[in-house]
Amino acid sequence: MSSLDLEKLNPEQRDAVMAPDGPILILAGAGSGKTRVLTHRIAHLLAEGKATPDQMLAVTFTNKAAREMRERVAALVGTGANRIWISTFHSACARILRHEAPRLGFTPDFTIFDEGDSLTLLRRILEEAALPDSPTPEIARARINQAKNEAVSPAHFADAAAGGRDLTLAKIYQLYQDRMRAMNALDFDDLQFLTFHLFEREPEALARWQGRAAHLLVDEYQDTNNVQYQLVRALSARTGNLCVVGDEDQSIYRWRGADIRNILDFERDFPNARIFKLEQNYRSTKTILAAANDVIRNNSERKVKTLWTENGDGDQIVYYTGLTERDEADFIAREVARLTGEARVRPADVVVFYRVNAQSRVIEEALVRRRIPYYIVGGVRFYEHREIKDLLVYLRLIINPADALSLERLVGVPPRGIGARTVEVMREVAADAKIPLYEAMGRLETESRVAFRIAKQASALYEWLRDLIGRAASMSVRGVLDEVIDRSGFAAYLDGLADGPTRKQNVAEMLAAASAFDAESGTGGLADFLERVALVSDADQVNTAGGRIALMTLHTSKGLEYPAVFIAGMEEGLFPHSRAQNSDTEVEEDRRLCYVGMTRARELLYLTNTLSRELYGTRSESRSSRFLNEISTERMRRIAPERERETSLLRPPSRDPYIDYTDSQLPADRESGEFAAGTRVIHPTLGRGVVRKKEGRGDAAKAWINFDRGGIKLLVLKFANLRPIAD
Repeated sequence: MSSLDLEKLNPEQRDAVMAPDGPILILAGAGSGKTRVLTHRIAHLLAEGKATPDQMLAVTFTNKAAREMRERVAALVGTGANRIWISTFHSACARILRHEAPRLGFTPDFTIFDEGDSLTLLRRILEEAALPDSPTPEIARARINQAKNEAVSPAHFADAAAGGRDLTLAKIYQLYQDRMRAMNALDFDDLQFLTFHLFEREPEALARWQGRAAHLLVDEYQDTNNVQYQLVRALSARTGNLCVVGDEDQSIYRWRGADIRNILDFERDFPNARIFKLEQNYRSTKTILAAANDVIRNNSERKVKTLWTENGDGDQIVYYTGLTERDEADFIAREVARLTGEARVRPADVVVFYRVNAQSRVIEEALVRRRIPYYIVGGVRFYEHREIKDLLVYLRLIINPADALSLERLVGVPPRGIGARTVEVMREVAADAKIPLYEAMGRLETESRVAFRIAKQASALYEWLRDLIGRAASMSVRGVLDEVIDRSGFAAYLDGLADGPTRKQNVAEMLAAASAFDAESGTGGLADFLERVALVSDADQVNTAGGRIALMTLHTSKGLEYPAVFIAGMEEGLFPHSRAQNSDTEVEEDRRLCYVGMTRARELLYLTNTLSRELYGTRSESRSSRFLNEISTERMRRIAPERERETSLLRPPSRDPYIDYTDSQLPADRESGEFAAGTRVIHPTLGRGVVRKKEGRGDAAKAWINFDRGGIKLLVLKFANLRPIAD
C-alpha cells in the first residue's frame, strides 16, 4: 500500500493500521471509522508481505457488516481479494464444520435448524420423555443455548447439576443433542459450540485452521460470548497475530451471552498487547456526541475515552413529552411528515427506535394515518413465512435425507392424505429397521397398517424425491425449486388458499433470490444457499433503498446510522427496563443501549416519552428515564404538555396537510369549549387538577386530567362530576 493511501487516515487510525505483529486492541468509539481501520490493516499486511490472502481471517457479527468489509477490501486490494476469508462467526464455523464434520459424527451436508425447528424437536422430546419437573420447550431451549454459548457440553451440564430441574435439563440437553445427531442436523448455536469441541479434541484440525487464520481480525469484540472467546484464543494461539476492534460502551448483548469482560480484560489475557484508541467521530454533530457522552460517562464498567468531532454543533436534541403513547406516536409521525415535506430528509433517512417490540403498534397506527411508508426490522423474517419454510424443507431433505423433521413437514404440504398416524407408522418402521424416516416412507406399501391409497401416495413421493436427490448436485438452486413447485403441486395448493396471491408473491421473491444466488455462485450450491438462508439476521432486513422509514428495537441498531433518529419510550421501567431496576449491571447495559441508539444519529435526534403509558394491557403513570436526566439541559429543546401551544413543531390549529382525514374527524384535542385543555377543575374525591387533553364528543367525551395529588387520570366527563374553577 502506498503512503498516499495511509494519508487518508487520521494519526490514531494510521498507528493502528501499521502496528507490528502480535495482539492488538483497537478501542473504536461510535462512528470513529473502525471498518476503515480493519480493511486498511488487511491491505497493509498484504502490501508489506506479512501475510498472503490465504492466511487471513476477518470475522464480524452480521452478514451486512461482512459484505461491506469484503467490498471495501476488494477496493483496496484488487487482485486476490476474493481469497481473503471475511465472514460472520457463524458462517466461518459452518465452513469449518463442513470440512471436519466426519470427525464429529456428522456428514458435510448437515441441516441447520432455526428456532422454530429446535422448539418443535424439544416439544417432541419433552412429550416422549415425560421427565419429572420438565420445563417448557422455550425454557429448555434458552438453557441449552446458554450452555452452548458458555461452551458447556451435556456431560459438563450434568456434572454441574445439583438435582431437580437442573438434572432434568441435563437429560433433555443430551436427548436433544442425540436426536440432532441422528438427523445430521445442527442448530444455530451448535455451529460455534461444535467448532470449539472440534478444536479441543482434534489438534490436527485446529492446526489446519490456525494456518488459515494466521492473521485473525475480529470486529465488534465487545459482543463476543464465551465460546467465541475460546474460538478466538484457539485460532490465534499459534501465531499470536490477533487484532480485535471493539467498544465496551457498545456492548449490548449480555442477554444473549456477550461478556463485556472479554474486551475489558484483553490486556490481562494478552499482556504484551498494544492498545489504540479511536476517539474522533465522523458521524454525529457536536451536540449529539456531547449528549451521548453525558449519558455513557455514568457507567463504571468502561475504559476512559471521550469521543470528539470536527463536525458542526448542529440542532439541539428535541425532548418531547406526550400525555399518552398516542400523543408520542402522533408527534413522531407529525415530525417525520414535516421533515420529509420540507425535503430536509428522505423517508429512508429516518429511523424510530424503541426498547420493546410492543411499542411499535401505536407508532405504526400514527404513520398509517399520515400515509407515511414504513417497514419493521425484526418482525417475521422473509424465510420464516409459512410458504417459504414449506418449500425450504424440500431443499433441506434433498441435501440431507436424514432430516426427519423436514420430511414430516414435507409430507403434509401440499396435503396428500399422509397424516399423523401414517407418520407414526413410518417412525416405527424406521426404528425397527434402524433406517432414516425417509427410507421408511419408501417401505409403506408393505405395511398393512397403512391404507393402500396412502401407501401409494407415499411411495410415489419417495420415488420422485429419491430421483431428485440423485440429480440435484448438477442442478441450479432455481432449477430445483422450479421442479419442486411443479411436481409437488405447490402452486395449485397456494391457489386454493384465501391469502394465496400474497403467498405466491413471496414464492416469486424466493425464486428471484435463488436465481440471484445461482448467478453469483454458479450451478449447484444448494447447501450453500440453505446455509445463507439459515444465517440471515434481523440486521440483514435493513433496506435504505425502499423509500420507507425504519422501525426497530434498539438491539437491532448496531452498525447503522441515520440522518434523523427518534428514540421512543424514554421512561423508567421501560428504558431502563423494569428488569434492570434492581441491578447496576443491567442498568449499565441499558445505558449502553441508550448510548448506541443516540450515536446512530448524524444530524437530528429526538428523545420522547409520556406522562402515562398503556403497555401489555395496563396503563400507568410514567417517570422520565434517568438517561434523560443525565443529559445537560443546554443540549436539548424541551417540548412538554404545558408548552405545546408555544412551539412551532406541534400541529397548527388548522387542518394538518400531512394527515389522512378519511374519517372526517380532526384530532380530538383541538376541540374547544368546556373542559378544554388548560381548564382548572375540581373533583369531589380527587381534588383539584388541570385538563391536559380532551378526547371524543358528546356522551363519549373523555379528559386526561393531571390532579394535584393523584397524578394523571382519564375520566368520562358524563360521569366524572367535574366542576370548572378559576385559577
